[in-house]
Amino acid sequence: MCTLSYFLTDDGYELFFNRDEQKTREMAIAPSKHTDNAIYPIDPQGGGTWLGVSHWGQTLALLNDYQSAFDITAVKHSRGLLIPHLLSNNTPALSQLKNMDLSGYAPFKLCIFPDKLSLNNSHIAFVRWDTKQLIDCQVESLATSSGVELETVTQKRKQQFKQFIDLRYPASEQFLAFHYSKAEQGQYGVNMQREDAMTVSISHIKVGNTIRFNYFDKQSQLISSISCLKVAAA
Repeated sequence: MCTLSYFLTDDGYELFFNRDEQKTREMAIAPSKHTDNAIYPIDPQGGGTWLGVSHWGQTLALLNDYQSAFDITAVKHSRGLLIPHLLSNNTPALSQLKNMDLSGYAPFKLCIFPDKLSLNNSHIAFVRWDTKQLIDCQVESLATSSGVELETVTQKRKQQFKQFIDLRYPASEQFLAFHYSKAEQGQYGVNMQREDAMTVSISHIKVGNTIRFNYFDKQSQLISSISCLKVAAA
């Protein structure tokens, strides 16, 4: 389960992401700059990541698609390896995806924020791989995945989103308050808490003339921040 939200700015965008995982899962490695010209955390279990931004300003956010049926024996690659691969060059991720053989990947949803995104260029791509085809999805200000009660979880998180966010005048503080908020019934809150699972990290990526990746690991209470100058795409 995960929750993604964002808003556009004059010179880029800000993205917020809560990663929800089983409490038994190994703690992720905090974001760092990698040799493929990208910043992202690493999940030790699969060796990949769920969220990353390139030095050109392209951000990719991965959500598991729990609702699509698939044959586990047909899975050959970790979904988390997609983002490092797609961010290793400045070719648009959607173009790369359309030319890839995705048959060995379990179902996923991928939100793609291009490097030239701003208030004047709002083309965000949101695609879903159901193990048979790559499907264009509707882009909204809030995206949620959940392995249980998806409809109810989505509805309740949308209600919470409306309470915290004024989309006419969006601000970082509003979105951070939303992503750190907890519902009385913990499994429905964006800052989720269940007996077996919880929100394990909260990320905030800001892309403009510079790029900043702020990260909070709830399990270790570790706060980290990585930044770099945005590189002009060739």
